[in-house]
Amino acid sequence: MKRLSHFTWLIFAGLFASILLMTGCKTLSLSRLSPVMPAEQLPPNIMMTDQDTEKFKVKARTPILTATQDDITISICYWRRADLDRKYNRGNAVSPFYEREALHQGDKTDVFYVKITNNRENKILFKVGDEDLKIIDQGDNWYDGLEYEDLQERLVGISRVGGLHVKNGLEIAKKILLETQIKRVEDGIPPGKSVEGFMPFYQLKLNAETLDVNIPIEKAPPPNTVTRYQTVMFSFPFTHHRGIRLAQPPPHRH
Repeated sequence: MKRLSHFTWLIFAGLFASILLMTGCKTLSLSRLSPVMPAEQLPPNIMMTDQDTEKFKVKARTPILTATQDDITISICYWRRADLDRKYNRGNAVSPFYEREALHQGDKTDVFYVKITNNRENKILFKVGDEDLKIIDQGDNWYDGLEYEDLQERLVGISRVGGLHVKNGLEIAKKILLETQIKRVEDGIPPGKSVEGFMPFYQLKLNAETLDVNIPIEKAPPPNTVTRYQTVMFSFPFTHHRGIRLAQPPPHRH
């Protein structure tokens, strides 16, 4: 599968800047681009749509990838930290994904927005704590998904953040995380229903270039049968650009 290279990314960024300049935009910095984007070429089973679609309850900020397997459809897009800050790091609450520049890479997050739709006749199961839910880069480094408790531990452990701000930020997390939209893991997602929300992972290393976001879904067997649950693995290809990552603006309260 062909992926975007550093050189291709730079060509894309330069071309994009030239187009905006010709249409009246005077400046464009890498800080306004997303460090994570869909791969240049996608497998046949994955479609890409523009972020302006009404596919999600929370309007996307980057292109959306969608795949369907066994009557299960998953759509996913990446969210920059600056966009998350603008939306949630404001007023008397911190963003559930708040971070400081001084934090180690392993203490930061990369956040995706995910929608799972069940068109099967039986329920499906999804769990953020699943060991197969992870991002894998070209160096076989892997980055696990983070649960609500992980975000809670992060926010409480970050200094310079007041108790009320953290409390309110965690209340926001309960409303917007994909994980918290499923009341009980064993109840799953019923037939004909969808769940959607933000799904954070440990932040990518700077040398990550090509990524696969792996999302496992368990298919429940028909009632009153001895058939076991079966896992369907969704894998979405993305690219990561170090230069754009380093150019991103620092955390900001609005």
